[in-house]
Amino acid sequence: MRAVAGDWTCVLPLTVLALMAGTLFGGRQSPPNMRAGAAPAQAKVVDLIPTSLSGETNQDSEPFLAVQADNPRVMVASAFTPNPISSAGNAPVYVSEDAGNTWVLSAITPVQRMTCDITHAMSTGENHPRGDLHAGTLACAASITLDESESEDVSSSAVMNVQSTRTNVDQPFVRALAFSNIDHIYVGLNDLGQSSGRTATVDVSLNGGATYKSYSIESRKTMGQDGPSVRPAVAADNTVYAAFFGWRKFNGSMATSDVVVVRDDAGATGPQAFQALKDPSDKLPGRLVVKGVSIPWSNAPTLGQERIGSTLSIAVDPNNSSTLYVGWADRGRKGDIYTLHVRRSTDRGVTWSKSDLPHTTISNATNIALAVANNGVAGFLYQQLSGGRWVTHVLQSSDGFATIQDTILASVPADTPVEQFLPYLGDYDYLLAVGNEFRGVFCANNTPDRANFPQGVTYQRTADFNTKTLTDGSGNPVAISIDPFYFSVPVLP
Repeated sequence: MRAVAGDWTCVLPLTVLALMAGTLFGGRQSPPNMRAGAAPAQAKVVDLIPTSLSGETNQDSEPFLAVQADNPRVMVASAFTPNPISSAGNAPVYVSEDAGNTWVLSAITPVQRMTCDITHAMSTGENHPRGDLHAGTLACAASITLDESESEDVSSSAVMNVQSTRTNVDQPFVRALAFSNIDHIYVGLNDLGQSSGRTATVDVSLNGGATYKSYSIESRKTMGQDGPSVRPAVAADNTVYAAFFGWRKFNGSMATSDVVVVRDDAGATGPQAFQALKDPSDKLPGRLVVKGVSIPWSNAPTLGQERIGSTLSIAVDPNNSSTLYVGWADRGRKGDIYTLHVRRSTDRGVTWSKSDLPHTTISNATNIALAVANNGVAGFLYQQLSGGRWVTHVLQSSDGFATIQDTILASVPADTPVEQFLPYLGDYDYLLAVGNEFRGVFCANNTPDRANFPQGVTYQRTADFNTKTLTDGSGNPVAISIDPFYFSVPVLP
């Protein structure tokens, strides 16, 4: 979603519909909240802002993460971070080559100053030793422009190569799969140029980004568009799923929506992509996981200082594509502002759990991100407004969340700093599984207070944990702001 001075663009005349896109001190270790006797996690939490930018006070919100599969020490993260040197320079990403211990800023995106949205994925199908970084970026211009771009070596300072450009789209969400010595790329997006209001779309490239083909994955009537979030997920056997919100009604402040999942069994290589999964109610492509949920919509601070409206995630077991999870937020519980839910399918999306999985109905929370590890353990990242604080949790479960391990990564004041634009923390964060770890990113208040980070924390930027103050490296105090944080947590055995 687009992050431009906190304003959502009006695209359709009847509604306000286009969303905005959008280092080291150690901390003590303490165990996470445990249930059912799981072993304590030992999490790593690192503030991404480098030492050289210790004086910055930007709202570096809406983070994302990509990991090089063949060399997981190499990672790329992103946030709404402006070029620190030039307003005309390229927007930067964060690069780590030591498994997340340290991060540097690299201005390689094909967008001036700061992106309005960016997600990315790394793949190794094209025989480039460093792996390829595939990104979808939105430029903050009068006509929002999507660039689908590639870097063959993220350690290089070369600007990413733009392979495809489109306009009038929102919230690109990139996944990639190495397949037969070439990268298959899947970009979920809200294509406001699609006919008949069927805007949920997946852009597919089967040749490493050289060409793309767009598929509308909505088969039903909408109120004029679908929800902004369109989320693909890929499994090693070339099964591709995508989840989206099918908006059926909208009154300006509440969307009545179906949560829909589509599937393709051949990586979208055939002539009829994403048609494999049909709903028994109308025999149309796209399984209706839930029907007619009420999703509150606000481009004003509504959940603390955060806006709400299109929180969605899907994850598939990488080694068993029959098992997948989908999570979303709606006005679910009486008295809640925003409630998270998670459902599971074990038969390739044909049937779903009839109610939320245990321990996954979360009150007044947002930024759900799901992932599944190689051993089938499911991970569930979210941020909850609780007691005037933003609390960032990672749940893990090996039994469909009947029993869980709950690791609290951060618990920070929700009222400071004052928001500079929306989204405040981001319209999403991210979680993925890498070997025997869950890795991810989230954004939070950056006060250097060990009590705010129960698992400990490492800062690159200059900070004094005794006085709980940030400085610019020369001893001058720096105001508290929003920073992106990287984390890793061991996967349950």
